[in-house]
Amino acid sequence: MPVLVAYCVVLMVWSTTPLAISWSASGWLPAWSAMGRMLIAACIGYPLLRVMGLKMDFSVAAMRSYIAAALGIWGGMYFAYIAAGWLPSGIMSLLFGLAPLLSGLYARWWLKSAPLDKLQWLGFALALGGLAVAVSDSLALPPGSWKGVLTMLLAVNCFAASGVLVQRERAGLHPLVQTEGALLVSLPLYFICALVVDGVPAALPVGRPLGAILYLGVFGSLIGYLCYYFVLSRLSASTVALATLITPIFAMSLGATLNGELISSRVLSGALLIVVGLCAYLFGPQWRSRLQGGRITRS
Repeated sequence: MPVLVAYCVVLMVWSTTPLAISWSASGWLPAWSAMGRMLIAACIGYPLLRVMGLKMDFSVAAMRSYIAAALGIWGGMYFAYIAAGWLPSGIMSLLFGLAPLLSGLYARWWLKSAPLDKLQWLGFALALGGLAVAVSDSLALPPGSWKGVLTMLLAVNCFAASGVLVQRERAGLHPLVQTEGALLVSLPLYFICALVVDGVPAALPVGRPLGAILYLGVFGSLIGYLCYYFVLSRLSASTVALATLITPIFAMSLGATLNGELISSRVLSGALLIVVGLCAYLFGPQWRSRLQGGRITRS
């Protein structure tokens, strides 16, 4: 599969996932909704492995990689489902836009990448300022939304840390093997959380919540994570997280159109600040180097 095609699939999945999470979590128990999508993905993924002639790898290196990936599949998604009880899907996607910033920090610590320069720190500050502006609008956010913001930030931290840790392990696994292994590690954690937090469900989901769970199980979990780990194996974690520059725009539009979510001017201003901050963080050093190179050439 071409990297560009896989990256476009990631964009599509990440743009629609917040709304699908909101629909599934609001219509059924959040922990069971999250576990349901992962169980669907795992049940489809294992036969697909056999068809493709692949085998699960249970070496120490592979298990370490599965555990690292499970931090994102379990921590990143479980806390996002909890946050969906307080936040609109568009705000969830906006908060997820901080992933590249956090990926860069974790890569600096764990992959010994180059230290952040002044432009990157400026971008970091702008993005945090934009976040503060976006979530300060009491008209666009429901009561108790600060709990959702904190929970969603925890989810984003888990996701960003997971991507960097998977790269650090360098297990060399096939993306489908990586995805299936991470799902299998995540399922017991989801099951424990579902029983402890939500208890035994009185009924199964129907209608829109069921459709959202099925969509997330096939596309959001199996296909989405398969493409994500495929792209992650060929590009840096921060580059993969560039998708978060684009997906909030689509996610907020979908939330407003299909879910009646309010997008106020303050939320839009905060989103713009976050995008500008991310651009400065991700591209600022490159732009400055090109400008300096051009000046040297002209002189």
